[in-house]
Amino acid sequence: MTMRFVAEESRAPSTPGAGFESSFESSLMAKALAGLFAAGATLALITFALPHSAHASDAGLLSIVAIAYAVAGVLFWRASTTPSVILRLSLAWGSTLITGVAYFSAQSPSPLVFFYLWVFLYSAYFFTTGEMVFQIAYVGIAYAALLIARPPTGGIPAWWLVGMGSLVVAAILIRSMRQRVELLIASLYEAARTDPLTKLANRRGFRELLDLELERARRSEGRVALLIGDIDHLKEVNDRSGQRVGDMALQRVARVLDAGKRAIDGLARVGGGQFALILPDVDQHGAFALAERLRAQLHDEFARDALPVTISFGVVAYRQHGETAASLLRAADEALYAAKANGRDMSVLYSQTLQQSPRGDAQSRDIQEERFLAVVLDLAETVDLRFSGSARHSETVGRYAEMMARQLGLSVQRASRVQLAGRLHDIGKVGVPDSILSKPAKLTDEEFAVIKRHPELGAQILEHHSLEDVRRWVGAHHERPDGRGYPLALAGEAIPIEARILAVADSYEAMTSDRAYSPSIGHTAARAELERCAGAQFDARVVEAFLAALQHDAEHAEAALMRL
Repeated sequence: MTMRFVAEESRAPSTPGAGFESSFESSLMAKALAGLFAAGATLALITFALPHSAHASDAGLLSIVAIAYAVAGVLFWRASTTPSVILRLSLAWGSTLITGVAYFSAQSPSPLVFFYLWVFLYSAYFFTTGEMVFQIAYVGIAYAALLIARPPTGGIPAWWLVGMGSLVVAAILIRSMRQRVELLIASLYEAARTDPLTKLANRRGFRELLDLELERARRSEGRVALLIGDIDHLKEVNDRSGQRVGDMALQRVARVLDAGKRAIDGLARVGGGQFALILPDVDQHGAFALAERLRAQLHDEFARDALPVTISFGVVAYRQHGETAASLLRAADEALYAAKANGRDMSVLYSQTLQQSPRGDAQSRDIQEERFLAVVLDLAETVDLRFSGSARHSETVGRYAEMMARQLGLSVQRASRVQLAGRLHDIGKVGVPDSILSKPAKLTDEEFAVIKRHPELGAQILEHHSLEDVRRWVGAHHERPDGRGYPLALAGEAIPIEARILAVADSYEAMTSDRAYSPSIGHTAARAELERCAGAQFDARVVEAFLAALQHDAEHAEAALMRL
C-alpha cells in the first residue's frame, strides 16, 4: 500500500505506522558511524582473506570483525533513537577494536592502525573540541599499548610520534574546514536576512524576529508593540533627484531610526521606503510616543533639504490589536493607511473605528474583499498554531506551491493565487477537535472520517466571490491521481493542477517537519518518497517540477556560498 505522509493521512487506520528520526543531525551521526564500523570490518575481513602472517590470530581477527558488524547493525537500526553519549562511547569502542585487529594481525607495527584515521576525522567533524581531545587521547593510549605489546623496529617513541602526529594533522585540517564552512554558512544566513542598502534586517529577518518576540510574549505574558513606518513621497524624491539621492535618503532614515530606538528594539527595512520596529515590553501608548519622537527627529533631519523627507507611522500592540504576526501587520497597515490618507507625516494608533471610515463604492468593495481575506488568513494561522504550535506550516506550503507553479510555467498571477491557496489549504481543520489534531497515535476510523471532512469544510469557509478559484483547489487538495483520495475520489486530470500542486507541497512539508505523531524523516528521504509515490498519490509532472525547483534553489544557495 502506498504510504501517505500528509499530516492526517500518516495516522489513518489503513496506513502502516513508521518511526522516523526526530533529529536529522543525530541520525546522520549514527548512520555515518555505522558505515565506518561496517567499512572497517569489511577491510579487516579482506585483509584476513588475503595472504597474511602465519602468526596472526584468525580467531581473534574474526571475532573483532563480527563485533564490528554487530555494532554497525545496531547503530544503523537504532540511528534515530541512539543517545549522543552512546555515539561517543561507540567511537571509543571502535578505537579499541582497531587496536585489537592490529594486535591479532601479529605485524609490528600493523598498517591497520591507520584505521585510527577515521576516528580522528569523525570526532573532528561531529564532536566538540573537548570530546575530540578525549577521543584523540584515548587513541594515543591505545596506540602506545599496541606498540609496547608489538615493539617496532626503530623504537616505540618514534613510531608513536609519527603516527599520532600524522593523525592529529588530519584532524586539525578537517576541524578547520568544518569551521570555515560554518562561517560561510553563517555569513550566507546573515546576508539572506540583511538589507544591503541600510544594513538593517530585511523582511525575512524582521518576520523571524517578530515571531520570536511574540512567542516570548506569549510565554511570559509580556508586551510587544509594533511600528510600521513609510517614507512620504519617496517616489517623488527618486523621480526628481535620482535613485542615488533616494538611496542616500533611505540610509539617513535608517540611521535616525536606529539612533532613536533602544538597544533591545528590532529595526528592519521591510519594503522600498517602509521600515518596521519591534518594541519588546512596550504598550501601545509607549509605542505611540516613540513613533512621534522618531517622526519629529526625521522631520528635523531633513528640514533643510530641497525635498524634505517625512515619515508616517502605524502603531499596534500585541493582544490589543492582534495576537498573531499576520493580524498585527494587517492592523499596522490599516493604521498606516489612515496616516497617509489624513495628510501624512503623522502617527496613527490602530483602532476598530479605522475600519469604518467612509470610502467610495469600488474602493469599499475592494476593502471588503481585503477584510474577508484578512479574516480567513487569521483563521488559517490560528489553525496552524493549534496544530503545530507555529504558523509556519501553511506559509511553507504556500512557498513550495508557488515554486512549483512557476517551475510548471504558470503565470505570475496564477502562481500567486496558488501560494495563497497553500496558506489557506488547512483552514477546514478549524472544525476538527484538538483531541484529533494533536493525537500522537493512529486515528480510529471515526476520527479519520472527521479529518477527511476538512477539505470540504475549507471550501465552504472560503465561499466568497473573490476566492472562487482558491476554494476549488483547497477542496480538492487531498484528491489523488489514482482516484483513492478524498472527499470526491477524483482521478487524473479531473483534479485541478493547482490542487495537485498543493498535495505535493503539503506532503513534503509534513514529511520534513516534526509532529506529535510523526517526526521528520529528513529532506533526502522525503524527496525519495515523493518519487516513489509519483503517479499514484502525487502527480508525476508536479513532483518532477518540485524536485527541479528544490535543486535549483540548492544550486543557487551553493553558488552564493562560493561567492563569499
